[in-house]
Amino acid sequence: MVEPTADISSSERRKEVDSEVVMESVEEDVGGYNSNNVKKARLHSTLVALLEDPILADVSKKPTLTDVETLISLELGSAMRIIVQKMDGTSFDVAMMNSATVKDLKLAIKKKVNEIEQSKMGHRQISWKHVWANFWPISS
Repeated sequence: MVEPTADISSSERRKEVDSEVVMESVEEDVGGYNSNNVKKARLHSTLVALLEDPILADVSKKPTLTDVETLISLELGSAMRIIVQKMDGTSFDVAMMNSATVKDLKLAIKKKVNEIEQSKMGHRQISWKHVWANFWPISS
């Protein structure tokens, strides 16, 4: 901060104070930018560590907010876990809200299958129109 002196006019004093305020705000922006990067890096490393925990094995590697909310609802009892058994005998499960529609179920199945296929073989094109025309859900 500039100390007022007798030989500096009030307009010159205002200019000096204004320039110091501008310099301080620029320094804060640079410091804030760096601190945001540090916070993001810390958050990312924490999320990676959490997702590697075996207890959270049912959470996808890149979870969305909806995925997390559905899993929380599952724990609270306002969602259900649906097991999908494929024709080759393998199965996987999806978590759905109790109020979900058939469309929501189809989207969840598509997402889960795409995740599984991506992790196993990379990109693979699936004709979902063919799948839904020839296969349908049954309850047991």
